[in-house]
Amino acid sequence: MKILYLLNSDIWGKWTIWNRLIPILKNKSFLAWNDIKIISRQNYLSDFDKYNVSPIPFKSFIPKILTAIPIYIHKKFPSRILQIKIFEYFSIKYLDKNTLDYDLVISYEFSPRLYAAIKKKNPKIKIVQDVPIAWNNMISDLNKKEKVFENFEEKTPEYFLDSIWYVDYFIVPSDFVKKSLIKYGVNKNKISQIPFWVDVDKFKPLEEKNYNNTFEVAFSWNVNNRKWLKYMIKAWKELNLTNAKLNIYGRIYPEVNKYLWEKQKYNIFTHWFVDLTKELNKNYIFLFPSLLEWSAKSTYEALASGLPLITTYNSWSVIDDGKEWFIILTQDVNTIKEKLLYFYNDRAKLEEMWKNARKLSLSYTWENYTENLIRFYNKVLNK
Repeated sequence: MKILYLLNSDIWGKWTIWNRLIPILKNKSFLAWNDIKIISRQNYLSDFDKYNVSPIPFKSFIPKILTAIPIYIHKKFPSRILQIKIFEYFSIKYLDKNTLDYDLVISYEFSPRLYAAIKKKNPKIKIVQDVPIAWNNMISDLNKKEKVFENFEEKTPEYFLDSIWYVDYFIVPSDFVKKSLIKYGVNKNKISQIPFWVDVDKFKPLEEKNYNNTFEVAFSWNVNNRKWLKYMIKAWKELNLTNAKLNIYGRIYPEVNKYLWEKQKYNIFTHWFVDLTKELNKNYIFLFPSLLEWSAKSTYEALASGLPLITTYNSWSVIDDGKEWFIILTQDVNTIKEKLLYFYNDRAKLEEMWKNARKLSLSYTWENYTENLIRFYNKVLNK
């Protein structure tokens, strides 16, 4: 099998987009039996040089500048669209000079001009789109209750709509993302659901934990409006629990700073970027009430660390409501308060649920994720 991966990102182990490719490159038997090529922005891992092509001059320098502009300068700057167009332009130039005799193209970002060039050069090739997150058609439903996405464009980007007609198959991590695609008219038979993975050797529970100490609650990943920070902080402040801490790990976006100005008063601690493999398991539970998600990577890391979850259907894909934690409604401060208070007052329940969380995470290793992907590849090619 000959597979071309399109990765409009850096090859590095830190980010979600790259995490979906790691399992394939760690599977020696798969690499031995198949011809793999990767087009990416930049490669930080020298042992993958034989698989990787970096077509973009200046590599990731320009994309990083473009990413920073809407965060810190102008919120409506079309950063992602420009990054896609740059990646498309240089990838097409590379493909024009090389043969395109691959069986599959696996893409991690919608790129209509690139897909058109691929199909024109090789109409028989199968394009598979890995879709990690629900699309903008879900925003209007969320905004009916309260306009929480005031800085988000509800109109679906043209590059998404222009891409789906070239795509033969879709991979999604959760039912929520699948519903988003079906809402756009994608045939459900073209969509395969493959949950994400977690490194269970790195993310582990503490061997011993005293649940009668400070009640510590964790949140991790990008801290922005989409993650429902406004309501999470509101619930935490209204409870104002004694001997309790809310630990927020990750990049703090400027849009949410206004909710954190009294953080010391309410025992809210922002840690920015730390080693979560060492920090996450010190907490008691994981609070992730996100509005618009996929099957969030951070929830898998929490499960592996032995943390039961409070999360939403929009973020969820694998946990059983009430067994590994609770699935709550979005935009419901009272429910967050109810679930936090329930376990704050019943520490014995925490000891029961952390074991369920860790046990469940063992079903979502990188080996299992790879097996599911390979099974999907073979199905697509009728092998």
